[in-house]
Amino acid sequence: MAKTAVDSFSPKNIALFALLTVGYFLSARLGVRLAFVQPYSTPIWLPAGGAIVAFLIFGYRVWPAVFLGSLLGHLTTIGFVSVSFLVPIGATIEGLAGAYLVNRFAHGVRAFDNAKDVLLFVLFSCVCAPSLNAIAGFGATYFSGRADLMGSAFLVFTWWLAHGIGILLVAPFLILVFRASHHRMNFAEITELSALLLGLFFVCLLVFGPLAPTLNKSGVMRAWLCVPFLLWAAYRFCPLEAAGTTLVLFGSAIWGTVHGIGTFASPDRTRSLVLLDTFVGVIGTTTLVVAALVAERRRYETELLGMHSLLRASISGKERELQEVAQALEMEIAGHSQTKRSLRDSHDRLQLLTETISLKEDSQEVQTRREEQEQ
Repeated sequence: MAKTAVDSFSPKNIALFALLTVGYFLSARLGVRLAFVQPYSTPIWLPAGGAIVAFLIFGYRVWPAVFLGSLLGHLTTIGFVSVSFLVPIGATIEGLAGAYLVNRFAHGVRAFDNAKDVLLFVLFSCVCAPSLNAIAGFGATYFSGRADLMGSAFLVFTWWLAHGIGILLVAPFLILVFRASHHRMNFAEITELSALLLGLFFVCLLVFGPLAPTLNKSGVMRAWLCVPFLLWAAYRFCPLEAAGTTLVLFGSAIWGTVHGIGTFASPDRTRSLVLLDTFVGVIGTTTLVVAALVAERRRYETELLGMHSLLRASISGKERELQEVAQALEMEIAGHSQTKRSLRDSHDRLQLLTETISLKEDSQEVQTRREEQEQ
């Protein structure tokens, strides 16, 4: 135990904790800047995804970094009040609970290898875990007197939605980046991926970007026109590329909605927030599931091809063995035939010899009788 305590304060771990703390703090500040309904109602809360990734990649031991980063972000936003520790505690419990459930039921960082684990990841980390932080947020706002009961209830809903979407967007991409080595793309794949991203970026500019007010005044170009690009990425590439493509699309959608541009922009900011997060949640989950299904099919095809190769090699080996056995049998049969002919020849010679001896004996007997008669 003493050795473990010393290792916890090693320069490497201290640097890791400091990096995670700063990363959580900066992402929290960025999340607050995206708030456009109420001071804490943001369309996406990036630190929630970062906390899940930290616990899944580095283990539960990094919880002090998550707590401290959340505490610093909270204090610099609303100042020190009596409930300042509720939100950091909720953020830490959210990350721990989400990571534990994913490790327990969805194979941890391997959650994106098959569709079932993707759905379990979304359920536990994006739906169940954020509810814990939303409860802490409710306590922080209601008991501090910053909102009444109805306002706090709405804040809990938007809080839960923003945390779930933040986990859905950030966690899959970072987990897929850090978990293991990746497929090295050839020139054709790089060209195809570049064409995909350029096409998606151009459509995002028309739907959510600066080109929308001029080239898309009638609103013909809608957000759903971006979906084929996500399916393209899911079918043709790995889950990592699919998750990265969703970041491009949803980052554009969030930017456009915050600036009042795009499909989800409307005078009612609450409606904009709900529509945007619903779109991100449904399409993001669908893209990850499709990518996992395609990756799973490719993996099965590779395994089947490997088994087929092994079977062909085994069959070829058995064929060679059978040919060798057949040749040996043919040689043995040929040897038996030769032996049989030799035996037949020997039998014929023996029979001829026997007959010759018998004739000689008969002739001698006749000769003896003649001699006796002559005498």
